[in-house]
Amino acid sequence: MPKPLQYNAGSLIYFQGDPAEKVFIVQSGKVNLVYQDIETGLDVHDMVQTGEFFGVKSALGRYPREENAVALQNATVMAFTVAEFEALAMANTRIIMKMLKVFSNQLRKLHKQVNSLMLKEDQLNPEAGLFSVGEYYLKSRNFRQARYVFSRYLTFYPSGRNAAQAASNLQQAETALAKTGGAPGGNDSPSSQPAARKELTNTAKAFYDAVASFPSKNTSRLTWHLKK
Repeated sequence: MPKPLQYNAGSLIYFQGDPAEKVFIVQSGKVNLVYQDIETGLDVHDMVQTGEFFGVKSALGRYPREENAVALQNATVMAFTVAEFEALAMANTRIIMKMLKVFSNQLRKLHKQVNSLMLKEDQLNPEAGLFSVGEYYLKSRNFRQARYVFSRYLTFYPSGRNAAQAASNLQQAETALAKTGGAPGGNDSPSSQPAARKELTNTAKAFYDAVASFPSKNTSRLTWHLKK
C-alpha cells in the first residue's frame, strides 16, 4: 500500500543521482524540483503542488533521479512503488493517456533544445560541438545515442583533439548497452493483464525511455484529480 511520508520545510526528499524506486504524490504542502537547463546550465525550479505526482519518469524508466526534490514547506507525500503506480494507472487508463500527451510535448521540447545546442556548438566549433553532444548523451545514460554520436565523431575526426576520449566513451556506451541488452527501460507489465491494457502500458513506457534524457520534471507531473 502507498505510504504517507512527512517532510519539514527545507527537507530533501531525494538527490539527483539517487536510485529511483518510488513515485510520489503531494497530499499537502509544496515540493520544489531543481535541475539544470541543458542550454544555459542554470538551475531551473519546478514547483509541485497538492494533488500532483513527481518522480514518475525516473521510477518507471528505472533511471537515477535527474533532479533534487526539496519540500518548500511542511509537506505530506504519498510514496508508491512502481508496481502500485502501474496498478493505479491500469485501473484508470486516462492517466496513461495524459502521460502520453504530456511526454509527447516534452519530447518535442527536447528535440528543439538539443538542435539549438548543436547549432550553437557547431557555429563555434563543429568538432567540439559533436563531441559535446556525445558527452551529454553519455552523461544522461542515453547510451544508444552516445554510441552513434561518438562513432560519427571518430568517422569525421579520427585524429581530432578528442579522438582518444571519444574512443573511450564509445567503448563505455557499447559496454553499457551490452549489459542492458540495448534497451534501458523497465520491465514489461505482467502477462496476466488484458492485452489492450498491456499494450497501452508498454506504449507509455516507450515514452518514458524516449524522454529520459530531458532533465525537466515539469511534464512528468500528473494530477491526482484525473481519477475523478
